[in-house]
Amino acid sequence: MRMTKVADPQLSLKPYITAVTLCVGSVWATSAWAQEDVSPGGDGDGEVVREAGPTQSVQNVLREEHALFSDRLTIEPGISYAYSDRSQLALSGFLALDAIFLGEINVDTVSSHITTFDLNFRYGVTERLEFELNFPFLYRSSTYESTGGGGAAEDDPNVEDSVSEAGLGDISASLNYRLLNETAQRPDLVWNVGVRAPTGNDPFGIPTRRVEGSEGNVEIPTELPTGNGVWAVSTGFSVLKTVDPAILFANAGYTYNFEESFGDIDAAEGNQPGDVKLGDSFNLGFGTAFALNERLSLSMSYAHQHSFKSETTQNGVTEEVVGSDANVGTMNFGATYALSDDTSLVTNVAVGLTDDASDLTVSFRMPFQF
Repeated sequence: MRMTKVADPQLSLKPYITAVTLCVGSVWATSAWAQEDVSPGGDGDGEVVREAGPTQSVQNVLREEHALFSDRLTIEPGISYAYSDRSQLALSGFLALDAIFLGEINVDTVSSHITTFDLNFRYGVTERLEFELNFPFLYRSSTYESTGGGGAAEDDPNVEDSVSEAGLGDISASLNYRLLNETAQRPDLVWNVGVRAPTGNDPFGIPTRRVEGSEGNVEIPTELPTGNGVWAVSTGFSVLKTVDPAILFANAGYTYNFEESFGDIDAAEGNQPGDVKLGDSFNLGFGTAFALNERLSLSMSYAHQHSFKSETTQNGVTEEVVGSDANVGTMNFGATYALSDDTSLVTNVAVGLTDDASDLTVSFRMPFQF
Protein backbone atom coordinates (compact mmCIF):
# COMPACT_ATOMS: atom_id res chain seq x y z
CA MET A 1 0.00 0.00 0.00
CA ARG A 2 1.18 3.50 -0.79
CA MET A 3 0.26 6.16 1.66
CA THR A 4 0.27 9.91 1.78
CA LYS A 5 2.82 11.60 3.97
CA VAL A 6 0.29 13.27 6.18
CA ALA A 7 2.31 15.96 7.91
CA ASP A 8 2.35 18.91 5.52
CA PRO A 9 4.94 21.32 6.97
CA GLN A 10 3.59 24.35 5.14
CA LEU A 11 0.01 23.71 6.26
CA SER A 12 0.98 22.91 9.82
CA LEU A 13 3.81 25.37 10.24
CA LYS A 14 1.85 28.50 9.89
CA PRO A 15 0.26 28.31 13.37
CA TYR A 16 3.63 27.82 14.97
CA ILE A 17 5.39 30.49 13.01
CA THR A 18 2.57 32.73 14.12
CA ALA A 19 2.84 31.44 17.69
CA VAL A 20 6.55 32.20 17.78
CA THR A 21 6.08 35.59 16.19
CA LEU A 22 3.20 36.15 18.63
CA CYS A 23 5.53 35.56 21.58
CA VAL A 24 7.24 38.91 21.39
CA GLY A 25 6.31 41.86 23.41
CA SER A 26 3.92 41.54 26.34
CA VAL A 27 6.47 43.04 28.70
CA TRP A 28 6.49 46.26 26.73
CA ALA A 29 3.39 46.99 28.74
CA THR A 30 5.50 47.21 31.88
CA SER A 31 8.61 48.93 30.51
CA ALA A 32 7.39 51.20 27.74
CA TRP A 33 4.41 52.93 29.30
CA ALA A 34 4.36 56.66 28.69
CA GLN A 35 4.82 57.99 32.24
CA GLU A 36 3.79 61.49 33.30
CA ASP A 37 5.46 63.01 36.42
CA VAL A 38 3.53 65.60 38.41
CA SER A 39 5.64 67.91 40.59
CA PRO A 40 4.67 68.36 44.25
CA GLY A 41 2.71 71.49 45.07
CA GLY A 42 4.05 74.34 47.21
CA ASP A 43 1.98 73.22 50.17
CA GLY A 44 3.86 69.97 50.33
CA ASP A 45 0.92 67.91 49.05
CA GLY A 46 2.12 66.49 45.74
CA GLU A 47 0.24 64.25 43.37
CA VAL A 48 1.60 60.76 42.91
CA VAL A 49 3.23 59.74 39.65
CA ARG A 50 0.55 58.25 37.40
CA GLU A 51 0.90 56.13 34.29
CA ALA A 52 -0.68 56.95 30.97
CA GLY A 53 -1.61 54.30 28.43
CA PRO A 54 1.03 52.54 26.33
CA THR A 55 2.20 54.14 23.11
CA GLN A 56 0.65 52.97 19.84
CA SER A 57 3.76 51.00 18.82
CA VAL A 58 3.68 49.18 22.17
CA GLN A 59 0.01 48.32 21.70
CA ASN A 60 0.82 46.96 18.24
CA VAL A 61 3.55 44.74 19.65
CA LEU A 62 1.25 43.51 22.40
CA ARG A 63 -1.57 42.75 19.97
CA GLU A 64 0.49 41.19 17.17
CA GLU A 65 3.37 39.60 19.01
CA HIS A 66 1.68 38.34 22.15
CA ALA A 67 -1.65 39.29 23.74
CA LEU A 68 -2.99 42.78 24.34
CA PHE A 69 -5.63 41.71 26.89
CA SER A 70 -7.74 44.69 25.84
CA ASP A 71 -11.51 44.82 26.19
CA ARG A 72 -11.69 46.16 22.61
CA LEU A 73 -12.44 43.88 19.66
CA THR A 74 -9.66 43.51 17.08
CA ILE A 75 -10.52 42.36 13.55
CA GLU A 76 -7.40 41.52 11.58
CA PRO A 77 -7.48 40.57 7.87
CA GLY A 78 -4.23 39.21 6.51
CA ILE A 79 -2.54 37.70 3.48
CA SER A 80 0.58 35.53 3.29
CA TYR A 81 2.50 33.97 0.42
CA ALA A 82 4.79 30.95 0.74
CA TYR A 83 7.11 29.62 -1.96
CA SER A 84 9.00 26.33 -2.16
CA ASP A 85 11.21 24.92 -4.90
CA ARG A 86 12.61 21.41 -4.59
CA SER A 87 14.63 19.44 -7.13
CA GLN A 88 15.57 15.80 -7.73
CA LEU A 89 12.60 14.21 -6.01
CA ALA A 90 12.03 10.47 -6.33
CA LEU A 91 8.97 9.77 -4.20
CA SER A 92 6.72 6.81 -3.61
CA GLY A 93 3.41 7.70 -2.13
CA PHE A 94 3.74 10.34 0.59
CA LEU A 95 3.20 14.04 1.15
CA ALA A 96 6.43 15.98 0.58
CA LEU A 97 6.74 19.63 1.41
CA ASP A 98 3.55 21.23 0.15
CA ALA A 99 2.29 18.80 -2.50
CA ILE A 100 0.51 15.46 -2.45
CA PHE A 101 2.40 12.62 -4.09
CA LEU A 102 0.49 9.37 -4.42
CA GLY A 103 1.68 6.32 -6.34
CA GLU A 104 5.00 5.82 -8.07
CA ILE A 105 6.28 9.29 -8.84
CA ASN A 106 9.52 10.50 -10.33
CA VAL A 107 9.67 14.28 -10.44
CA ASP A 108 12.81 16.30 -10.94
CA THR A 109 11.45 19.67 -9.78
CA VAL A 110 8.42 20.82 -7.79
CA SER A 111 7.62 24.51 -7.43
CA SER A 112 4.88 25.35 -4.98
CA HIS A 113 2.96 28.53 -4.21
CA ILE A 114 0.56 28.89 -1.27
CA THR A 115 -1.41 32.10 -0.77
CA THR A 116 -3.42 32.31 2.44
CA PHE A 117 -6.14 34.87 3.10
CA ASP A 118 -7.28 34.82 6.69
CA LEU A 119 -9.54 36.76 9.03
CA ASN A 120 -8.53 36.86 12.68
CA PHE A 121 -10.65 38.00 15.63
CA ARG A 122 -9.23 38.88 19.07
CA TYR A 123 -11.03 40.02 22.21
CA GLY A 124 -9.75 40.52 25.74
CA VAL A 125 -12.34 38.98 28.04
CA THR A 126 -10.50 40.18 31.15
CA GLU A 127 -7.16 41.77 31.99
CA ARG A 128 -5.68 38.25 32.00
CA LEU A 129 -7.74 36.31 29.45
CA GLU A 130 -7.88 36.80 25.68
CA PHE A 131 -9.87 34.85 23.07
CA GLU A 132 -8.78 34.40 19.43
CA LEU A 133 -10.52 32.92 16.36
CA ASN A 134 -8.98 32.41 12.89
CA PHE A 135 -10.65 31.66 9.53
CA PRO A 136 -8.12 30.83 6.74
CA PHE A 137 -8.80 30.55 3.01
CA LEU A 138 -6.05 28.98 0.87
CA TYR A 139 -5.10 29.08 -2.78
CA ARG A 140 -2.43 26.52 -3.69
CA SER A 141 -0.59 25.92 -6.94
CA SER A 142 2.14 23.36 -7.61
CA THR A 143 4.11 22.86 -10.83
CA TYR A 144 5.78 19.51 -11.52
CA GLU A 145 8.60 19.21 -14.05
CA SER A 146 10.58 16.15 -15.11
CA THR A 147 13.50 15.82 -17.49
CA GLY A 148 13.17 12.91 -19.86
CA GLY A 149 9.57 12.16 -19.07
CA GLY A 150 9.52 9.42 -21.67
CA GLY A 151 12.19 7.46 -19.88
CA ALA A 152 15.39 8.73 -21.51
CA ALA A 153 16.57 12.20 -20.65
CA GLU A 154 18.78 12.46 -23.74
CA ASP A 155 15.92 11.64 -26.14
CA ASP A 156 12.78 13.12 -24.57
CA PRO A 157 11.94 16.73 -23.80
CA ASN A 158 10.93 18.00 -20.40
CA VAL A 159 7.37 17.42 -19.29
CA GLU A 160 5.55 19.89 -17.09
CA ASP A 161 2.13 20.09 -15.48
CA SER A 162 0.43 22.08 -12.76
CA VAL A 163 -2.26 21.51 -10.15
CA SER A 164 -4.12 24.22 -8.25
CA GLU A 165 -6.72 24.23 -5.50
CA ALA A 166 -8.63 26.84 -3.50
CA GLY A 167 -10.79 26.41 -0.44
CA LEU A 168 -11.37 26.96 3.23
CA GLY A 169 -8.53 25.90 5.52
CA ASP A 170 -8.66 24.53 9.06
CA ILE A 171 -10.43 26.95 11.42
CA SER A 172 -8.72 27.40 14.80
CA ALA A 173 -9.55 29.01 18.14
CA SER A 174 -7.36 29.69 21.17
CA LEU A 175 -7.28 31.21 24.66
CA ASN A 176 -4.34 33.14 26.13
CA TYR A 177 -4.12 33.45 29.90
CA ARG A 178 -1.54 35.58 31.71
CA LEU A 179 -0.25 33.58 34.67
CA LEU A 180 2.31 36.12 35.91
CA ASN A 181 2.95 39.79 35.27
CA GLU A 182 6.54 40.85 34.74
CA THR A 183 8.43 42.28 37.68
CA ALA A 184 12.06 43.27 38.14
CA GLN A 185 12.85 39.68 39.14
CA ARG A 186 10.60 37.55 36.90
CA PRO A 187 9.42 37.56 33.27
CA ASP A 188 5.90 37.85 31.93
CA LEU A 189 4.38 34.36 31.68
CA VAL A 190 1.43 33.47 29.43
CA TRP A 191 -0.24 30.09 28.95
CA ASN A 192 -2.15 29.34 25.76
CA VAL A 193 -4.46 26.52 24.70
CA GLY A 194 -6.06 26.05 21.29
CA VAL A 195 -8.11 23.74 19.09
CA ARG A 196 -8.04 23.20 15.32
CA ALA A 197 -11.06 21.87 13.40
CA PRO A 198 -10.68 19.84 10.16
CA THR A 199 -12.71 22.23 8.00
CA GLY A 200 -10.29 22.15 5.05
CA ASN A 201 -9.98 19.48 2.36
CA ASP A 202 -8.08 16.52 3.81
CA PRO A 203 -5.06 14.97 2.03
CA PHE A 204 -6.22 11.33 2.15
CA GLY A 205 -7.32 9.18 -0.76
CA ILE A 206 -6.49 11.75 -3.44
CA PRO A 207 -5.98 9.95 -6.78
CA THR A 208 -3.17 10.68 -9.21
CA ARG A 209 -3.06 11.17 -12.94
CA ARG A 210 -0.33 10.64 -15.49
CA VAL A 211 1.32 13.68 -17.03
CA GLU A 212 0.73 13.91 -20.76
CA GLY A 213 3.88 13.12 -22.72
CA SER A 214 5.61 11.31 -19.85
CA GLU A 215 4.62 7.81 -21.07
CA GLY A 216 3.42 7.01 -17.57
CA ASN A 217 6.71 7.83 -15.85
CA VAL A 218 5.36 10.91 -14.06
CA GLU A 219 2.19 10.96 -11.96
CA ILE A 220 0.86 13.93 -10.04
CA PRO A 221 -2.12 14.46 -7.70
CA THR A 222 -5.44 15.50 -9.17
CA GLU A 223 -6.00 18.04 -6.38
CA LEU A 224 -4.23 19.56 -3.39
CA PRO A 225 -5.33 19.62 0.25
CA THR A 226 -6.19 22.78 2.19
CA GLY A 227 -6.23 21.17 5.63
CA ASN A 228 -4.81 18.34 7.75
CA GLY A 229 -8.08 16.39 8.01
CA VAL A 230 -8.03 15.75 11.77
CA TRP A 231 -8.96 17.52 15.00
CA ALA A 232 -6.04 18.82 17.04
CA VAL A 233 -5.45 20.50 20.39
CA SER A 234 -2.38 22.48 21.36
CA THR A 235 -0.94 24.10 24.45
CA GLY A 236 2.18 26.03 25.32
CA PHE A 237 3.88 28.70 27.39
CA SER A 238 5.78 31.85 26.56
CA VAL A 239 8.08 33.93 28.75
CA LEU A 240 9.18 37.49 28.06
CA LYS A 241 11.61 39.77 29.89
CA THR A 242 12.48 43.41 29.38
CA VAL A 243 16.17 44.19 29.00
CA ASP A 244 16.00 47.85 28.01
CA PRO A 245 15.86 48.79 25.25
CA ALA A 246 15.03 45.28 24.00
CA ILE A 247 12.68 42.43 24.78
CA LEU A 248 13.99 38.88 25.16
CA PHE A 249 11.52 36.04 24.78
CA ALA A 250 11.19 32.28 24.42
CA ASN A 251 8.28 29.90 23.97
CA ALA A 252 7.48 26.22 23.67
CA GLY A 253 4.34 24.30 22.72
CA TYR A 254 2.93 20.88 21.88
CA THR A 255 0.19 19.84 19.44
CA TYR A 256 -1.74 16.57 19.75
CA ASN A 257 -3.54 15.22 16.67
CA PHE A 258 -6.52 12.93 17.25
CA GLU A 259 -6.82 9.66 15.35
CA GLU A 260 -9.49 9.74 12.66
CA SER A 261 -11.17 7.19 10.39
CA PHE A 262 -11.45 7.76 6.65
CA GLY A 263 -13.27 5.91 3.91
CA ASP A 264 -10.21 6.01 1.66
CA ILE A 265 -6.58 6.63 2.62
CA ASP A 266 -4.85 5.29 -0.51
CA ALA A 267 -4.57 6.45 -4.12
CA ALA A 268 -5.22 2.96 -5.46
CA GLU A 269 -8.46 2.28 -7.31
CA GLY A 270 -11.41 1.59 -5.05
CA ASN A 271 -11.86 2.66 -1.46
CA GLN A 272 -9.18 1.71 1.03
CA PRO A 273 -10.69 2.57 4.45
CA GLY A 274 -8.47 2.98 7.49
CA ASP A 275 -7.50 5.05 10.51
CA VAL A 276 -4.89 7.81 10.44
CA LYS A 277 -2.96 9.13 13.43
CA LEU A 278 -1.02 12.20 12.35
CA GLY A 279 2.26 12.65 14.16
CA ASP A 280 2.17 15.07 17.07
CA SER A 281 4.48 18.06 16.91
CA PHE A 282 6.64 20.07 19.29
CA ASN A 283 7.58 23.68 18.61
CA LEU A 284 9.88 26.20 20.25
CA GLY A 285 11.20 29.64 19.48
CA PHE A 286 13.12 32.62 20.78
CA GLY A 287 13.99 36.14 19.69
CA THR A 288 13.96 39.84 20.46
CA ALA A 289 11.94 42.97 19.67
CA PHE A 290 12.44 46.74 19.73
CA ALA A 291 9.95 49.63 19.85
CA LEU A 292 11.84 52.30 17.91
CA ASN A 293 9.33 55.10 18.48
CA GLU A 294 5.65 55.70 19.19
CA ARG A 295 4.55 54.16 15.88
CA LEU A 296 7.26 51.75 14.68
CA SER A 297 8.46 48.45 16.18
CA LEU A 298 10.77 45.72 14.83
CA SER A 299 11.18 42.06 15.78
CA MET A 300 13.46 39.13 14.93
CA SER A 301 12.93 35.50 15.96
CA TYR A 302 13.74 31.87 15.19
CA ALA A 303 11.00 29.20 15.10
CA HIS A 304 11.44 25.44 15.00
CA GLN A 305 8.87 22.66 14.74
CA HIS A 306 9.48 18.91 14.87
CA SER A 307 6.69 16.62 13.68
CA PHE A 308 6.80 12.96 14.70
CA LYS A 309 5.96 10.08 12.37
CA SER A 310 2.36 9.38 11.46
CA GLU A 311 0.65 5.99 11.66
CA THR A 312 -2.06 4.25 9.65
CA THR A 313 -4.24 1.32 10.66
CA GLN A 314 -5.87 -1.00 8.12
CA ASN A 315 -7.44 -4.38 8.85
CA GLY A 316 -6.12 -4.21 12.40
CA VAL A 317 -2.53 -3.67 11.30
CA THR A 318 -0.79 -0.44 12.34
CA GLU A 319 2.17 0.86 10.37
CA GLU A 320 4.32 3.97 10.52
CA VAL A 321 4.30 6.15 7.42
CA VAL A 322 7.88 6.22 6.16
CA GLY A 323 9.16 9.76 5.69
CA SER A 324 6.25 11.40 7.54
CA ASP A 325 8.40 13.10 10.19
CA ALA A 326 9.68 16.62 9.52
CA ASN A 327 11.88 19.37 10.94
CA VAL A 328 10.87 22.91 10.04
CA GLY A 329 13.15 25.80 10.99
CA THR A 330 12.58 29.43 9.99
CA MET A 331 14.13 32.82 10.69
CA ASN A 332 11.52 35.58 11.02
CA PHE A 333 11.89 39.33 10.55
CA GLY A 334 8.92 41.57 11.36
CA ALA A 335 7.91 45.24 11.44
CA THR A 336 4.75 46.96 12.71
CA TYR A 337 3.72 50.52 11.87
CA ALA A 338 0.75 52.38 13.37
CA LEU A 339 -1.28 54.09 10.62
CA SER A 340 -3.67 55.57 13.19
CA ASP A 341 -4.76 55.05 16.77
CA ASP A 342 -6.94 52.11 15.69
CA THR A 343 -5.25 50.72 12.56
CA SER A 344 -1.77 49.32 11.92
CA LEU A 345 0.22 47.61 9.18
CA VAL A 346 2.09 44.45 10.16
CA THR A 347 4.69 42.80 7.92
CA ASN A 348 6.76 39.65 8.37
CA VAL A 349 9.33 37.77 6.28
CA ALA A 350 10.26 34.17 7.14
CA VAL A 351 13.25 32.42 5.56
CA GLY A 352 13.37 28.61 5.65
CA LEU A 353 16.52 27.10 7.13
CA THR A 354 15.68 23.39 6.78
CA ASP A 355 14.63 21.22 3.82
CA ASP A 356 11.09 20.78 5.17
CA ALA A 357 10.47 24.54 5.54
CA SER A 358 9.16 26.90 2.87
CA ASP A 359 11.97 28.74 1.11
CA LEU A 360 10.29 32.10 1.67
CA THR A 361 7.11 33.34 3.36
CA VAL A 362 5.92 36.95 3.23
CA SER A 363 2.87 38.17 5.13
CA PHE A 364 0.93 41.41 5.55
CA ARG A 365 -1.74 42.06 8.16
CA MET A 366 -3.87 45.09 9.01
CA PRO A 367 -5.58 44.95 12.41
CA PHE A 368 -8.55 47.23 13.11
CA GLN A 369 -9.43 47.88 16.74
CA PHE A 370 -12.99 48.78 17.74
